[in-house]
Amino acid sequence: MPKDTFFNLPEEKREQVFRAAVDEFAAHPFEQASINRIVRRAGIAKGSFYQYFGDKKDLFVYLLERMGEERMIYLRPAMENADQRSFFGLLRSLYLAGIRFAVEHPRYAEISRKVLSSRGTPVFGEVMRRSTVMAQELFEDLLQKAIQRGEVRENIDTKLLAYLIPGASVLIVEYYLENVSPEYDEGMMTIVDQFIDLLRSGIAAGTNLG
Repeated sequence: MPKDTFFNLPEEKREQVFRAAVDEFAAHPFEQASINRIVRRAGIAKGSFYQYFGDKKDLFVYLLERMGEERMIYLRPAMENADQRSFFGLLRSLYLAGIRFAVEHPRYAEISRKVLSSRGTPVFGEVMRRSTVMAQELFEDLLQKAIQRGEVRENIDTKLLAYLIPGASVLIVEYYLENVSPEYDEGMMTIVDQFIDLLRSGIAAGTNLG
């Protein structure tokens, strides 16, 4: 995480560093990203960088946390009154909000793709631990409540499904951007509805896959 000296900078200067980091990590995987290029874009000395961050990973984790905070701005309206909504309706809203966020923040989407393509690296393990635990806990809770309401059949593995659903969101965003449209349009709703229907046919109460 950033040091206090970074947070003591004027907001404009902090944003310069952040934007430079976004440009670099969108263009290069973590292992190939260069502090030299970041400080050059940000207009700061390399020595100043180490006054603000311990190393490249500190900056990267900070960037991902900022991305997560901005993404939550899109997801928060979809989560309103979550306990009073159907599980599949809520999931649809969350997926649509996630695609909209990726479409409107293409460099963030590219950083996310690069993180996912770095499986097996130490930074991938740390990043995924940070980002997936809360999502899995959220969806497991929502699935349990959906079972209690009779929306979802009781014999599903909620822990497994709570692991798969956030990952499916990433894949849907990727599919949409690469195969449908780089813009936010009606095609987005069609793709999400197709996936929700597929999921509903497998886990909704009353389905029998045997």
